[in-house]
Amino acid sequence: MIDSAQRAFVVDLAPEYLKATALGTFHTAIGLVALPGGYIAGLLWDKISPETTFIYGLTLTIISLILFTFVKDK
Repeated sequence: MIDSAQRAFVVDLAPEYLKATALGTFHTAIGLVALPGGYIAGLLWDKISPETTFIYGLTLTIISLILFTFVKDK
């Protein structure tokens, strides 16, 4: 459900001639971030506590929302 909304947003932000490149770059970035993110979350869960993993997720969500406000429509 969320994946299609993300793809649509990426396509909407990209110029007409770079839509495929934007989607490829988006999926590459997601792939490069997913592995270390899962690893860090697993370490937090095992070494500290399960609650820390959720605090980590909440912190990254808040940072993402703040950065999202800087995306400007041309």
